[in-house]
Amino acid sequence: MKILIAEPQDFSPSVVAWLRERAEVDLRAIGPEEVAEALRSYDVFWFRLAFHLDATVLRPGLRCRIIATPVTGIDHIDEVRCAQLGIRIVCLRGEREFLKTIRATAELTIGILLSLLRHLSAASASVRAGTWDRDAFRGRELYGKTAGIVGCGRLGGIVATYLLAMGMRVLTYDPDPLAEIPPGVERLTTLAAVLAQSDVISLHVNYHPGNRGMLGTTALAQCKPGAVLVNTSRGGLIDEAALLAALQSGHLAGAALDVVDAERTVTASHPLVSYARENANLLLVPHIGGNTYESFTRTEQFIAERVVAAWADLPQNNS
Repeated sequence: MKILIAEPQDFSPSVVAWLRERAEVDLRAIGPEEVAEALRSYDVFWFRLAFHLDATVLRPGLRCRIIATPVTGIDHIDEVRCAQLGIRIVCLRGEREFLKTIRATAELTIGILLSLLRHLSAASASVRAGTWDRDAFRGRELYGKTAGIVGCGRLGGIVATYLLAMGMRVLTYDPDPLAEIPPGVERLTTLAAVLAQSDVISLHVNYHPGNRGMLGTTALAQCKPGAVLVNTSRGGLIDEAALLAALQSGHLAGAALDVVDAERTVTASHPLVSYARENANLLLVPHIGGNTYESFTRTEQFIAERVVAAWADLPQNNS
């Protein structure tokens, strides 16, 4: 088995050593123009979020049999095309028991929420510029407020427990009737009911084409006036033009986003980036939710074991 780890920065040395006892492993950062050749040259293509794998690179006759990506959301991979070509996708989607130990994104959700409410970025920049003015950065607290968790799966449930511990009333809407709702969290039957009552709205649903833009003009109008929105799930869940309109009108007091739509095309001229540059009520960070040393090591080892098992299960290796 020949594996290319195409995003090798900070890749766990212990996992590389483990893999090299079982396969030939190359660690080499590549550009988008090299992906097609890599898929023709390696049995396993391992990457995080740097590339979009669609029909332009997923073509018949590839050597690649396994695509490994240590994330839960795989909208950056054309699943239908992979199935047509007989390529297996090894990822973290659905690995609920393991993912309960991976809490980096849940922690970041609280971090960017507090940063937004307490103006931490602007306050720090002010001090670095030589100004010490505490009155310019009066913020807001979470205690006693109401939070709405949209999607109360693994991450949503963890965030809900964090917010309960901070003294918030926590509501949730989850379309899955089997979702395990943490004790103390109130489950409501409609998204609109949660939006209307929540001072803080946090998105934790799995992205798929059916819920693209689920928070658009109509849903955002249903939000409680002065609410703040946090998204550490996927950017495609929010209609970004509608979000900008809600921020500009003041209907939403603020938003903190770890994700935006079409992240690979983000530049300084992106509408959200342009707005955030001039307005303190929008906080943007570059999809760093799961980007911690601890989560990388644990998830890389988990994915490595799944890749080895998937390789052994392929028909040509299992006869």
